[in-house]
Amino acid sequence: MSSSSHISVEDFYAFHTIDRELFTRLVIDLRRDPGYSMLSLALFLWFNNIGFLDVVVKLRSLPDAVVDVVGEEATIILRYLETGTLPPSAQLNALENLIPTIRGLMDSRLTFQFLQEQRIRVLNGVSQLMEDVCSRAFVDIVQRLAVIREREAASTSVGNQPFVMPTNFGVRPPIVPPMAPAVPPRYVVIQDPMVPQMGVAPMNESLAAQQEHTMFMTFSRGYPVSEAEARDYFTRNYGDCIDSFHMEEVEATQQALYARVVYRTPAMVTAILAGRESVRFVINGKHVRVRRWVSQNRT
Repeated sequence: MSSSSHISVEDFYAFHTIDRELFTRLVIDLRRDPGYSMLSLALFLWFNNIGFLDVVVKLRSLPDAVVDVVGEEATIILRYLETGTLPPSAQLNALENLIPTIRGLMDSRLTFQFLQEQRIRVLNGVSQLMEDVCSRAFVDIVQRLAVIREREAASTSVGNQPFVMPTNFGVRPPIVPPMAPAVPPRYVVIQDPMVPQMGVAPMNESLAAQQEHTMFMTFSRGYPVSEAEARDYFTRNYGDCIDSFHMEEVEATQQALYARVVYRTPAMVTAILAGRESVRFVINGKHVRVRRWVSQNRT
């Protein structure tokens, strides 16, 4: 018996139609990084939830050139929120001068002082929206993007020019060292009794938490896949999403038949599986299957 509290996937998608349209423009039309794009949507949703003007609705009628600029400016905000460090130019110019388009869409109400004072609150809010909304509302779009990238990679392989999905569109200032933008970065949520804890567990995280981030990858005997090949495939299709890669330890003359892959967030695992128990990929003509990793060391 179904409960009224359970919304169907179709209804959930319909409710987030405008959000899905913007995400599609960012990652498919403008070829922006899917992780930062998803985080940008979560950021805009959070701003709207606390009373800022709805950037997503405003962008719906604006040209791609403006949407692309907003994506760049949102990345600046997200990198600041994660690191607490501004780019060097901000030492001379206020943060407001680095995000003029977003501030214009919000009637200039967004200020660096607000971001500085509310940084932890924003991090918690964005992290929660990533988990509750974005990782669910965009999962089919991420899957469609992966198919597009795979086809592009196959079509360019003939000319020995492998397709590499750009992690940035246009020029992005070197704000901080690359911070694994994929879907999504590892925001560490500070303890706040008023906000559900959606962030990454500490270094001594529980086994259950580890499993949420981890997938088990198997290879076909006789068709070896290297760690570099696997990393490159998932980076092209999903962004820089892998936190660590643990290939089966074998002798130099032997083929590894499996690997344990730790992703940066559980949302990435959800996006890859898209409701299925396992998924098969073809990496450089070789079949690879992935599923959730389940530890044998259970109590």
